[in-house]
Formats: sequence, structure tokens, C-alpha cells
Amino acid sequence: MAMQRVWVVVLSVWAMLAIVAVLAWSARPAVPASTSAPQTVVVKGAHGKQRVVVLRQSTHATTSTSAAVRG
Repeated sequence: MAMQRVWVVVLSVWAMLAIVAVLAWSARPAVPASTSAPQTVVVKGAHGKQRVVVLRQSTHATTSTSAAVRG
């Protein structure tokens, strides 16, 4: 009787590990946070005057969970 309990425990642990592995394998990877430096662009204005513009990446939150285009 005791040996049956050991085998039940062993099989239940393997089943739990299999379920966790499937869930981990099927999950989408997390999007890494952008740590890039600001981008610098040279813009030509009126009369050939050049200006240096620094573009910073803005972060924003959204409630949309899909890439569907709203119309």
C-alpha cells in the first residue's frame, strides 16, 4: 500500500511539471523595456538653415490587447 502512494506522488509531481512546462512554453515572451538613447535628427528649415532635433521615445499605457485596427 505504501509503494502505491509513492508512485502516485511521483506521477502527480511529473504531471504538475508537465502542465507548468506546457504553460511556460505556450506563453508569449515579455516585451523588453526600451532603454535606447534619444535619437538625434538634423532637419533643414527655411533658407537652408539646419536644426538639430532630439527625439525621445515616449511610453504610454493602452487598454487595447489586440492589434486590430479600429474604424
